[in-house]
Amino acid sequence: MLPILAVSLLAGGPALAGKAGKAGKAGKAGKAQAMERAAKKACLSGDYAKGISILAELYVDTREPNYLYNQGRCYEQNVRYVEAAERFKEYLRKKADITDADRVDVNKHIAECDAAAAKARALAAPVVAQPMPAAPAAAAPPYTQVLPAPAYGQGPAVASTPAPLTLAAPAAPAAPVAEPHGWQHTAKWVAAGAAVAFLGLGIAEHVRYYSKNSDFNNNPDCPNRDPAVCNSLANSADTAQTVAAVGYGAAAVATGAAIVFWLTDAPRPAAARQARLACLPAPAGLVCGGSF
Repeated sequence: MLPILAVSLLAGGPALAGKAGKAGKAGKAGKAQAMERAAKKACLSGDYAKGISILAELYVDTREPNYLYNQGRCYEQNVRYVEAAERFKEYLRKKADITDADRVDVNKHIAECDAAAAKARALAAPVVAQPMPAAPAAAAPPYTQVLPAPAYGQGPAVASTPAPLTLAAPAAPAAPVAEPHGWQHTAKWVAAGAAVAFLGLGIAEHVRYYSKNSDFNNNPDCPNRDPAVCNSLANSADTAQTVAAVGYGAAAVATGAAIVFWLTDAPRPAAARQARLACLPAPAGLVCGGSF
């Protein structure tokens, strides 16, 4: 961490407490130290709202811009990237004597937060399912009328031929024939499996995040005596928290896709055909024809 940012309670540094002690009485310095410790504990345990509130009170009392930076780190560690970027930008506006190296470090945090926020928005975008086209109705074949052959010596049938007698036959009950499943049948299982895998990843990284936070808080050398170990624990916790958020978001998207594929994977029965029958009088009786 850069020297000017060593006062960050999330990175672990006593410089700000010493500065407050010079500015006021020893009692006020002790109170500020206690508030900094409470804010640090709240941010690392996931209660970022409490940590942000304490840091805001410290900033109002001291007008020290480093507390704005600490608010950004608290938001960043709790996967609140939009608010974190805003706090870092406010720190740059208020910190008049910031060095070039410190400005580069803060801008790096802002870029990382903006990228993470954009990625989270992309993962949370809803999946729009395309409607399935309706199957065309099966057309019945045209009826072919069968005319009796004229007797020997007679001419072709004339207009006085009686009209055909049409009988409506009931449709024969037939079991509907199901069409084969579409690509949604396979896609819904793939999406469901992906949702389970991403959820497992999110849970595993969430557990690792709390484990690293616990190691950091229980280590007597943190944050001042062994900065290398403490920074490693804090960075591991940040990474685990980010991966957990990505895992949960991907699991939600995959679950939504699986539900959509499940609802659209409905085989449709083939259209039933209606039987038709028509008869014509003939010299020897009736001549009938039809379709089934």
